[in-house]
Amino acid sequence: MQVKRFLAVVMSLCMVAGTVSYGAPVITNEITAQAAEAEASCYSFDAETGVLTLRGEIDGDAIRGFSYKKDVKSVIAEEGTVFPEDCNHLFYHFINCTSMDLSNVDTSNVTDMESMFADCNNLTALDVSSFDTSNVTKMDFMFTFCEGLTELDVSGFDTSKVTTTVYMFAFCQNLTSLDLSGFDTSNVTEMSCMFNCCENLTTLDLSSFDTSNVLYMNSMFDNCQRLIALDLSGFDTSNVLGMIRMFRHCANLRSLDLSSFDTSNVTDMCFMFQHCYGLRSLDVSGFDTSNVTDMNYMFSDCHMLTSLDVSGFDTSNVTDMREVFSTCHMLTSLDLSGFDTSNVTDMSDMFSCCDHLKTLTLGENFKIIKEEAELPNGEGWVNVKVPSNVVSGSGKYAVIKNDGKNTYVCDAIIKNTYPKNIIVEYSGIYHQVRFRWDKVEGAEQYGVAVYLAGKWKVQAQNITGTSYSSPKNLTPGKFYRVAIAAKVNGSWDVTNAIKNAVYVYTH
Repeated sequence: MQVKRFLAVVMSLCMVAGTVSYGAPVITNEITAQAAEAEASCYSFDAETGVLTLRGEIDGDAIRGFSYKKDVKSVIAEEGTVFPEDCNHLFYHFINCTSMDLSNVDTSNVTDMESMFADCNNLTALDVSSFDTSNVTKMDFMFTFCEGLTELDVSGFDTSKVTTTVYMFAFCQNLTSLDLSGFDTSNVTEMSCMFNCCENLTTLDLSSFDTSNVLYMNSMFDNCQRLIALDLSGFDTSNVLGMIRMFRHCANLRSLDLSSFDTSNVTDMCFMFQHCYGLRSLDVSGFDTSNVTDMNYMFSDCHMLTSLDVSGFDTSNVTDMREVFSTCHMLTSLDLSGFDTSNVTDMSDMFSCCDHLKTLTLGENFKIIKEEAELPNGEGWVNVKVPSNVVSGSGKYAVIKNDGKNTYVCDAIIKNTYPKNIIVEYSGIYHQVRFRWDKVEGAEQYGVAVYLAGKWKVQAQNITGTSYSSPKNLTPGKFYRVAIAAKVNGSWDVTNAIKNAVYVYTH
């Protein structure tokens, strides 16, 4: 065997070193240690090729404690390989491993697969198709940060005993599809962050999911930027307590029907739909919010929503409503007649940048809209019962004292002088970013600026259309802040362009 020959060479060199003077070369302790660890009863490691070969009954601690995991380039399991009951963190942080062939492994006795492949950032091939998971109870963090995987076959997984799937596929940024049709989730209690940052998934069929025992769905689909459709009509959410950031940054979702959701036990909905830029239809009319305490940023940056039925919301226990509707540019009316704000301590920026909002209905328990809520005042708001009197003051933002149930109308709509609904598309092939935005009425041209080294630097300023493509071959792994301004009547609205700048990550 090659490893034995290597050990023999090391031993012979050590013997030679013992007969020469102190000036002779000495084999270092590190090389000797690596050679000694190169083979154990359940594995062998070829340092030259980077191949870790598994065999027989695997000692989990031996694999977890393998000192040279950073040197492993591939893992191969021989026929007859048996994994231990505890596979928690078994291949964690094998950061330079690109392939694992585990098709010969017997996993029938495994009960814990938590973080089994976590942080295997460079894995591009992982064969777990033959895994017997019938006794597994924990799959949380199982594939988290497997950023290099473009495909993963888990269609044969038996998940009938699994109780936690937290972060299971999180940060698998290059996965384009997942077949979970065979998943039995009837015993799962936590699904938080399950698909968080699966940025390239375009579809996800969860029609077979049984969520009747799930308690937490926080960030479940957070940052699934390319999802264009999501059917959750079969979800049973009657026991769910948390939905924080559940759909945040699902930027390409066009519609979301949550009419079947039972939210009677949910206590926190903050950031739930934030950055759902493309949503044109959202049905939350059946939401029971009687136990919710936090709604901050709930619908923030839902740029394309033209209507939103929250008339049935019970907000009597809510304390935080910061930016709940901020930057919902296209909303023209809101019925908040069911809102009780008596316990709300923070309403700052609640209506910030709701530039097209012209009709607002308040109920008897919504006593006042303060300046800090940043409701655009235009030329003033009037109560439809007394349309001749402006009741919102003369400031930039409306201040409305409300008594009873009333509908208020804004006399004027603020004219846009800066691009809105900026859509960002990144090409991983060309490492290039394309921006699209809504046309600004009367715009003579558009300009693009990037924030670099503490300063805004203009990239282009003679754009006549409503799109712009950056140069190719941008450096991967960088964050950029980009502002797009419009020139209207000879003047650039730089202030609002910077205020509404978008962030771009090149991955």
